[in-house]
Amino acid sequence: TQNPALLKAYYAAIGAQPTPRRQRSEKKPIPDEQKDDKYFERRRRNNGAAKRSRDLRKRREDEIAIRASMLEKENAILRAQAQHLREEAAALRRAILERQRR
Repeated sequence: TQNPALLKAYYAAIGAQPTPRRQRSEKKPIPDEQKDDKYFERRRRNNGAAKRSRDLRKRREDEIAIRASMLEKENAILRAQAQHLREEAAALRRAILERQRR
């Protein structure tokens, strides 16, 4: 879900190198005669841990998206306020110049 071009630009900007991904060894199926209660318990625990990890990652991604949306709205408000203040300052400068001319 990450854009490789953006990641490359980011790493170049901060002067870092991405960590190379490790190659996984090929999965070998476990023969049925080796699948005992211990194996199934380990699989059950691993499946639960994987689900919790996925759920946590999804929740974090959702929180980041919500925060980004809030920050974008706040940024728009602040930009509008800054523009209003610039316009007000310009109007006050014009008023001061007008009074000085009298």
